[in-house]
Amino acid sequence: MTASADSAAFAAFDALVASRLAEWTAELVEYLAIPSEGGDDASLRAAADWTAARLRRAGATVDVVEVPGAPPLVVGELGDGPRVINAVQHYDVQPAAPLELWTTPPYQPDVRDGRVWARGATDNKGEFLPRLWALEAYRDAIGPLPCRVRFLVEGQEETGSGALDALLDLRPHWRVADAALIEGGGLDLAGRPGVVGGGKGIVVFELLCHTLAHDAHSSLSVVLPNAGHRLIAALATFWDAEGRPAIHGLDAGKRPPTPAQLAVIAGMDMAELDDIRADWDVPVFLGGLDGAAAQEALTFETTLNLQGLWAGHTETTPKTVTPAEAHARLDIRIVPDQDPDEILAAVRRHLDTRGFADITIIPREGERAWWTPPDHIVVTTAAAVSADVAGMTASIGVSMAGTVPMWQVCGRDRVPATTLGAGRADCRAHAPDENIRIDDLAAAARMMGRFVDALARLPEVPRVP
Repeated sequence: MTASADSAAFAAFDALVASRLAEWTAELVEYLAIPSEGGDDASLRAAADWTAARLRRAGATVDVVEVPGAPPLVVGELGDGPRVINAVQHYDVQPAAPLELWTTPPYQPDVRDGRVWARGATDNKGEFLPRLWALEAYRDAIGPLPCRVRFLVEGQEETGSGALDALLDLRPHWRVADAALIEGGGLDLAGRPGVVGGGKGIVVFELLCHTLAHDAHSSLSVVLPNAGHRLIAALATFWDAEGRPAIHGLDAGKRPPTPAQLAVIAGMDMAELDDIRADWDVPVFLGGLDGAAAQEALTFETTLNLQGLWAGHTETTPKTVTPAEAHARLDIRIVPDQDPDEILAAVRRHLDTRGFADITIIPREGERAWWTPPDHIVVTTAAAVSADVAGMTASIGVSMAGTVPMWQVCGRDRVPATTLGAGRADCRAHAPDENIRIDDLAAAARMMGRFVDALARLPEVPRVP
């Protein structure tokens, strides 16, 4: 346990953060100009190189490791305190298409209305850099870092982190840590911070329906089977009339919520639900869910989502064909103790028992969930420092609704994890016009400096049970 920095020291720290914000914003703009989408090997390499160079400039010990077929993992470690924090980040971004829906081009970052607009502005370049900036400002304003912070910055998070286990296995000690920071953190639209102790896992797969040797003239559609029709018929059995999942066995292995977890949900501020409805312009949620029931669904339910559906001719000019093939891509968010292979087996049984044994399942991603209890000291510490910066009591949740690769980083040694940061509900991550508020970059840096300080002086940091 170490002595904490006093309020005067943090006043100097906050002042330094404010003085550097313009410089930092320009740096973020430079980073965001790299179009590091999955599949763009040259841009992923450029982003990895930029990340490694920036960590070295901060004084980090940097190691870059690779395995065949995957972008590099960039690891940078700063500080020499007795405790270690693994900060899990990524330099890859979601595809920016459709480009016509962006107000300004996604890789020509635009600073307007107090925000930076670009793909990756929040997820995750605009969340990674404030953590690094915070450590530099802490050293300059307060003194040596009281913890070691190890940044694990991968290039495959948006496509499933498929190589992360193999990359971490190259240096097994990288998984050894006292705590881990999930890639992001949040403020609601009123500025109230929220933290959670984990994220759901995910299963991504495609369905392929093949009915003909090749596309046919549409005049023959009266006698030939249409692959699009058949795939749509199969998909129609996946959800009930209210749009809720209807595949038996989708909950296989699911860990039931504990009374403590349900109490956390019941005590949450439900304003986040209003933010969701407002940002996506929907009057009601599926099935009429609201309040605690909606929060429980977001947290504990296994999801079933259709990402995309395509068949035949989809260009602007008509082409009268009966398609021979049809495709769909789906994702399923899973909770602790669920196995991606068991989930795919449930989908296979569902198709087979409903007469769709001819439809092929093509697995794409599979990742387990990892949750830290909401009353764990790492989570409550993140909540406390977030509240100190935001000036509002932080809400504590069980899990984010999305997926992060915390099982790979934390599962082996039962490392506790938390979110920490200032992304807003209207940041439009994964959507056109992704953005981050410049003031929130400063808030995230201020939270990180306080978290490192607070974690160093905890009497103990227990493992996750």
